[in-house]
Amino acid sequence: MPSAEHESPIALAKLDPGLVAWLLVNLFEVKVPDYHHARAQATDVRVMVPRTYHADGMLVFCNAADRPVLAVVLEVQRGWDQSKHRTWKLYVAQLEAELDASVALLVYCPDPVIAGRYRDLFAYDGISLWLRPLIFTPEQVPLVVEVELARANPALAVLSALCHGGDPEVDAMFAALAAALQALGPRNAILYYDIVLAGLPEAPRVRWEAFMTTTVDSEYRSELFREIDARARAEGEALGEARAVLTVLDARGVAVPPEVREQILACTDLAQLDTWLRRAGTATTSDDVLHR
Repeated sequence: MPSAEHESPIALAKLDPGLVAWLLVNLFEVKVPDYHHARAQATDVRVMVPRTYHADGMLVFCNAADRPVLAVVLEVQRGWDQSKHRTWKLYVAQLEAELDASVALLVYCPDPVIAGRYRDLFAYDGISLWLRPLIFTPEQVPLVVEVELARANPALAVLSALCHGGDPEVDAMFAALAAALQALGPRNAILYYDIVLAGLPEAPRVRWEAFMTTTVDSEYRSELFREIDARARAEGEALGEARAVLTVLDARGVAVPPEVREQILACTDLAQLDTWLRRAGTATTSDDVLHR
């Protein structure tokens, strides 16, 4: 299962910030200022005491001069966590102070009951700082079956599939979802395709893969799967190179902390891995490999 910071809605927001603007406008009637582009924001929130809080995602909408006009803190909340009553306020307050811009907190909560508990939690705070989290559930996201809408807004089509993956009518949107991927082109479509596979329950995922294999235009399907195969081969080569770096370090008795080992294994940049492998031959610490 993906970690919280790689939850599907967050990944979609990073691929297409326009999805976040759509959710704010259409689900919560928030007026999104005119913006030129959007950029990801570092999600670590530091306070004076030596502790860092980490939001799932942060996005900044900017004007043509790259000045922030609106920021959004993105959270995926699958379970109940009383501490969010404080930490969500911290995320928003810190980002507002840093950017000098209005900040919205957009929370995707798959369980309607848990979503209701969070809404109640923030309904009234007495004299405390009041925060209005914008909490939405799968039921609020429309089932996208119109091909033209899916082509115009691929990220919304993918989010719709994830939100309605367990619904009996999810198969009705497969054609629109395929059209959304085709509108992106094979190279970009792979990123969205991965999110669909990771987010759908097993039974509809199998039906979706069968649909893509048998129904979608053969030329596009072949090109898409060639891209997937090429990426898989590249990732396999990178994994072999990463393991070689660790093998050299282990053979030379250089201690490798778990977080460094994970960073090396997660790297897919062959040039970077080659540099690390060369350094591993003379390094006395793992830091010498990564930062020398």
